[in-house]
Amino acid sequence: MAKLSQKQIDAINAIDSDVEIIACAGAGKTGVVTRRIINILKCKPNITPENIVAFTFTRKAAEELKTRIYSIGKAELGDTKGFAKMYIGTIHGFCLNMLQEYLPEFQTFTILDDIHTKLFVERYYNEIGMLDLGLQKYLETDLFIKVMGLLNENWADSANWSQDVQTAFQKYHDKMYSERHFDYSLILREMVTQLENNKEFSNIIAKKVKYLTVDEYQDTNPVQEKLISLIKKLGANLCVVGDDDQTIYQFRGSDSTNILTFTQRYNISNFIVLSTNYRSTEGIVDVAQNVIANNSRRLPKFMESGCSTVYDKGDIVYKEFDYPQAEYEFIAANIEKLHNIGVPYSEMAILLRKRKISAYIARTLNHHDIPFIVEGMNELMNTPECRAAKCIFDYINGECDLKELFDRWLAVNYPFNPKELTSAFNDLMCLDISKIKHYPEFNLQKIYHNFLEKINLIEDGKKSTELILYNLGKFSQVINDYETINYTLKPKSKLSGFCSFLQYKAADYYPEGSLDNSLTKPDAVQIMTVHQSKGLEFAAVFIPNLNKNFFPARKVGGKGVWNVISRSWISGSSRFDSDLEDERKLFYVAVTRSKKYLFITRAKDEKDKATSIFFMEAQKSPFMLPYQDNVAYNSSHLPDLKRQNVPITLNFSLLEDYFECPYRFKLSMFYGFVQPIPEQMGYGNALHEVIRCINQSAIEGKPITDKYVNNLFDEVFYLPYTSTKLKERMTESAKRAIKKYLERNKTTLGDIRLAESAIEIDIGDGITVNGRIDMVKDTMVNGKKKTVIVDFKTANKNVVEAINTEQLKIYSLGYQELTGKTADYMEIYHLDSENTARKPITQDTVAAVKDDIREAAQHIRKNELYKKCSKENCSKCHLSHLCLSKTEQNTYTGG
Repeated sequence: MAKLSQKQIDAINAIDSDVEIIACAGAGKTGVVTRRIINILKCKPNITPENIVAFTFTRKAAEELKTRIYSIGKAELGDTKGFAKMYIGTIHGFCLNMLQEYLPEFQTFTILDDIHTKLFVERYYNEIGMLDLGLQKYLETDLFIKVMGLLNENWADSANWSQDVQTAFQKYHDKMYSERHFDYSLILREMVTQLENNKEFSNIIAKKVKYLTVDEYQDTNPVQEKLISLIKKLGANLCVVGDDDQTIYQFRGSDSTNILTFTQRYNISNFIVLSTNYRSTEGIVDVAQNVIANNSRRLPKFMESGCSTVYDKGDIVYKEFDYPQAEYEFIAANIEKLHNIGVPYSEMAILLRKRKISAYIARTLNHHDIPFIVEGMNELMNTPECRAAKCIFDYINGECDLKELFDRWLAVNYPFNPKELTSAFNDLMCLDISKIKHYPEFNLQKIYHNFLEKINLIEDGKKSTELILYNLGKFSQVINDYETINYTLKPKSKLSGFCSFLQYKAADYYPEGSLDNSLTKPDAVQIMTVHQSKGLEFAAVFIPNLNKNFFPARKVGGKGVWNVISRSWISGSSRFDSDLEDERKLFYVAVTRSKKYLFITRAKDEKDKATSIFFMEAQKSPFMLPYQDNVAYNSSHLPDLKRQNVPITLNFSLLEDYFECPYRFKLSMFYGFVQPIPEQMGYGNALHEVIRCINQSAIEGKPITDKYVNNLFDEVFYLPYTSTKLKERMTESAKRAIKKYLERNKTTLGDIRLAESAIEIDIGDGITVNGRIDMVKDTMVNGKKKTVIVDFKTANKNVVEAINTEQLKIYSLGYQELTGKTADYMEIYHLDSENTARKPITQDTVAAVKDDIREAAQHIRKNELYKKCSKENCSKCHLSHLCLSKTEQNTYTGG
């Protein structure tokens, strides 16, 4: 606490009343939020970690906050007992957790991400409401989804909508629910509806949530604000954290009036401004302050610098050019200068208002051999290997001939054996889709994997091959996205739909595979939009193309939401109309990403020749100087260059994959190869869900009757891909397993202590492991009560073999972190066969697995993921065809 400012200390100690914390850029808000949460636990003995909820804007922000909470929690409290029950994450994730944990009817629902939502709408175009609004399939899918999201925010006023809009909205809602899906807006609406109308549910939330923290409050939309206000009304202490000067998501519906009027609406007097920027030098802060001061709709505050980094003359410069290419060459030259004095490439960013110039900048950096990453550039389908992969399905669909297919694969930078290619093509030639009648028999992913197996494409130590595997792995995810929504279509419709998706839509959705790997961080310059940079910081920031109509951006024309629905139906609809002040906030965010170096540039020869007003406003700062060619950067005055390891979050199944074979982990988690969806997919999860509900009811002392079990099956036993006949057989099989479970354990159900309990293990160094323990129960062994961790299995796996896996050792560590106690035994319970195996837990078991996880994380970060070949491993590996040469296949799998 000695290094904290008085304002930060005030915020940390504000735990007895609601509080609004306005945190300027670089003000150390994450540290303040962390310490405030730990202070609550330290000073409020009646508050447990489970009573604390923190909403973050992104999962990445949640991971950073969690890591800090665990670190400071250990230092301040001595342990992190029960921290796994503290919810830190997105508001959507919280709603899903609560609805599924306490309302059985939602336990089988999933949240569709943006891509899956688009695929879903396009599959059910005729019945989901698009026709009622006269919108075109594919061309106007995004517009329809945006309209539905806006209507969801304002459903309370639905009586004012036109009949066609009411009909479309109801069809969208009903179709989503009938297929057991939420989109991001529907789940918020459902949570609000339940809190307003379900007294039992609202009482549960009131009892659970005692302290609510909302980060990035300036970017909340009306339905999110409604949810926050309801939780507040239930008695939760409320802390909102944000900065009105950084409201940059109006186009997604965020409402800046939430933060501007918070104290008045909630009658709150505790208003704390963290105005000291510890990230940026005095020069950066002065430039940002000079620009943002021109906005009129903002809370009163004045940002100052508390950064220890020295400002040097020439750190912050502007320059104009005659042509754009000269501007890009200038950026490349200064990147090289800074790198030569010790600034890593990854500490430099080029921030754009629009992506359209990123390709030109990338080409220039490439010419200078400067490594870079273009965030958000969806170029996967333009790579030679993905064009070749697309051609597999075009050929089956009769849209390309054998010669084009052959040429596409020869264009891939890999030494294929022509005989192996020919063998793969022969298999495709033998595939007659007209003879395939049942959807499970036509599996796109299976066709893809079979083809890759035939052509024998495996890693050979070359960087180019690694990139090919990254992209082909990403293509596997493209197939999985499509089949997740369209698996049950008839074969011909599935194939033609997939080919259309690849041809017309997929190119807009997917980046190259290597850019999607969050487990490793290359030393490369980041090229990204300003929106993507929110929450990040860099030693040097370049902001190019500061011309009028580029930054600030010109409004985009074309058909929009107000051509489909009336503005009068949407409260505060003007928030969607970005104006100059909103664009100025974006520029302010861009400037404040910099710790020390800032370069703002423009080229006069652009189509929009007029100078950006922000280019001129920035020059009013005495620190913003014209660029001098002879400038020499001082290597002894570099800012803090955080060479921290990439945060890594692993779950139990991922670790089990790693320990069985690190290279299989690489194929699935780095490259992204996905297993084919089997028709019976979901059986294990569905049976687990039935068991969880039974065990939880037993803990609560509720009777487990036949009627209760049958109702459970109706509510939670959901198999999304099975045919009617198979579903009947699998349901009967599951009911037999449950009947046997209850018969065998009817006298010991009262000994269950935990059911499907979430656990989280902070290993340190940014390494987190999470998962769920199926069951913890008490049992008598030699006349003494012992604690047993039980893991239920449904897969055909030997229970004795399973008990020796690292996964159960991790469970024992997780239980210790959750409860502060050490369990006595680990047990595998096979639900179908009723076979069991039990093994004692020792303190050495727990200590050893921590070292194993730490070592695994280091190997993952370094991409040191080697094959662990054996007949036992390889014969049962679903990805061995992407790993083994023909000779190795003969050795380990029998050919």
